[in-house]
Amino acid sequence: MTSGNPVQDRLDELDGQETSARVLLERTLRLAGRRLDHHRDGGPVLRLAVRFHRRAEHAAAELDDTIAHLERKNGR
Repeated sequence: MTSGNPVQDRLDELDGQETSARVLLERTLRLAGRRLDHHRDGGPVLRLAVRFHRRAEHAAAELDDTIAHLERKNGR
């Protein structure tokens, strides 16, 4: 759902991206742990976990930057 405010829509989108990437990261790490526990190659799963971690970190950083910019702009 869009709020009609493009800034708020972007903030909501970034928050959703970070949340979904962190959920996928947790699932992927659980899968990697099972694979490593069973002495299977966990390399592909760990690489996938790194991608999810980077996606979450990027969204979180962009969200923080956007909020800081808005606060400076509004004199907070």
